[in-house]
Amino acid sequence: MLFGCLYVPDFPVQAALRGSLRSFLSDAVAVLDGPESLLKVVACNEMARVAGVAIGMTKLQAESCGEVLCEKRVAEQEKSAQTALLEFGYRFSPRLESTAPGAVIIDLTGSSWVLGTAREIGEKMLHQATPAGFVVNVGIAANADAALHAARGIQGLAVIAPGEEAAALGRLPLEVLQPPQEILETLAQWGIRNFKSLAALPEIPLTERLGQQGLHLQRLAKGETQRELHPVEAPLLFCESMELEEPVDLLEPLGFILNRLLEQVMFRMRERSLATDHVRLDLTLQVHTDRQLGADSPAGTVTSEYQRTLKLAVPSQDAKVLLKLLQLDLSAHPPEAPIKKIMVEAFPARLRSVQAGLFQPLAPEPAKLEITLARLRDVVGAEDREGRSRIGFARTLDSHRPDSFEVLPAGFAAGPKDKNTCRLALRMFRPVLPARVEMLAGRPATIAFQSMRAKVERAAGPWRASGAWWDAGGEWQRDEWDLYLNFDGSIALYRVFQDLRTRQWFVEGMYD
Repeated sequence: MLFGCLYVPDFPVQAALRGSLRSFLSDAVAVLDGPESLLKVVACNEMARVAGVAIGMTKLQAESCGEVLCEKRVAEQEKSAQTALLEFGYRFSPRLESTAPGAVIIDLTGSSWVLGTAREIGEKMLHQATPAGFVVNVGIAANADAALHAARGIQGLAVIAPGEEAAALGRLPLEVLQPPQEILETLAQWGIRNFKSLAALPEIPLTERLGQQGLHLQRLAKGETQRELHPVEAPLLFCESMELEEPVDLLEPLGFILNRLLEQVMFRMRERSLATDHVRLDLTLQVHTDRQLGADSPAGTVTSEYQRTLKLAVPSQDAKVLLKLLQLDLSAHPPEAPIKKIMVEAFPARLRSVQAGLFQPLAPEPAKLEITLARLRDVVGAEDREGRSRIGFARTLDSHRPDSFEVLPAGFAAGPKDKNTCRLALRMFRPVLPARVEMLAGRPATIAFQSMRAKVERAAGPWRASGAWWDAGGEWQRDEWDLYLNFDGSIALYRVFQDLRTRQWFVEGMYD
C-alpha cells in the first residue's frame, strides 16, 4: 500500500492568489471574511505572519502591519481551486479523496511501475504543482492518515518508510491532528504538545479520560490507522470567477482580469485534453440607481446580471483567442454599469485534429478566422434590418420569394455546390433603389433612378411572382424584368421589378 497527500498551506490565501501576479512566497497576503462592516482575518501566509498579521485581526489592524495585501474571501474561488487540485492529482492516479479544503489524498498503490520510486513520485508532484498554480507540501506513506499529517506538518517532501511512521511524525505539534479544542487544552495541561508525547501515553488511562476519540488520536500519532479512501471524481465544470474590491467600468483593465480567468480555465481543459466551443461570461453590475436609472430614482446601489455568450465554429484551447473575441464582443455590446464580479465558464468539447494533405494549400487558422469575423461584426453590425446575420455563409431558403436566404455561422456547410452550372452573378442593392419607368406598348422604354436616366435597349419579362397570400402583413406580388440599359453609350444589365400592390418600380440589382 502506498498513499500520497497533496497539501496546500494557507489554502484560502493560495486560492485568492491563483493566477494573479502576486506571489504566495514573497508577498504578504491576508484573507478577510465576514460582514463588510466587520471584516476579520481568517487566513494569512508566512510573510504576513512575519509582518505581524494574526488570525482574528480586523481589516484596519491588518493594513497597519505594513505592505499587506488584504483579499476578501470568495467561496467560488476556493471551490474552483479545490477542483483544480483534484485535476492535478489525476495526473498520478485515478483514485483520489478530497479530504479537506486544500488537501487531496492519492492512492499510489502499484504506480511505482510507471512513475518510479516513492521519492521520485513525490519530487514530480512538487515540481509540477508550481505550473498548476500551487505551492504544496507532499507526504508519502504506507497509510493515508500518516501521509496527510506528514504533508500538513513537514514543509516540502516527506517520504515515510513502512514501520517508521511514529518516529517520522514524533516531532509534529498536536495542532496537525486538528483535535477538538477542549481535548487540545486538556493535553496541553498534561504537558502533551507533540505526537511523540501523545504516543507514549498508556492506552487504558487515556481512554478512561478522553474516550475513544482520545485513543483514535493516539493511533493517528503513531501512524497505525488503516482506512479506505472515499474516491471522488472531479466535476467536469470549467468555471472561474473573481469578485472585485472596486467596480471596473473600463474594458482595458477588465481585459487583464479576463485573461487571468481564461488562462486558468484553459489550463484545466488542456490537462484533460479538452477544448471549448462555447464560452459564457456572467458579469455582476453595480448599478447606481440615481445615475443609471434616472434622477427620480432613490439614491443607492443595486446589482444586476449581464451575460454574454461566445460560440465558436471550431473548438479551441487558446486563451488569447478567446480573450480577443470577448473583448470585441464587449466593445460592441458594452455593459451599462461598472462591473463588480466576473465569472467565466467554458463548456468542454473534443479537440479536432486535422492533418492537411502534402500537396494541399495552407488554409487560414480557424482561430484567426474567428477573430476576423468578430472584427467584421464590430464594423458592419451583427444583423441586418430583417434580423439576418451579416457575417457567415449565405444559403437560399426553400421559397420562391426573391432574396430569400439565411446566413449560417462559420463552420457550417452552405450546401452542395454544382460545379457544372454556370450562373450570372447578381449584385443586389440593399435597400432596393426607387425608380421611375416609362412604358411603351406594355414594355419599359426608359428608366430613371439615382439622378440617372437610361434608354432600354432590350427587355426580357415580365415574370410574375407572388407568395405568402395567407399572411395579410407578409403577402407580396411583383413583376420582374431584366433590362439592357444604355447610359449614353455605356451598356449594363439590371434587374428591376414593379410592386403590384403599390404600383411602384424598384431597381433590385445589377448583373456582373
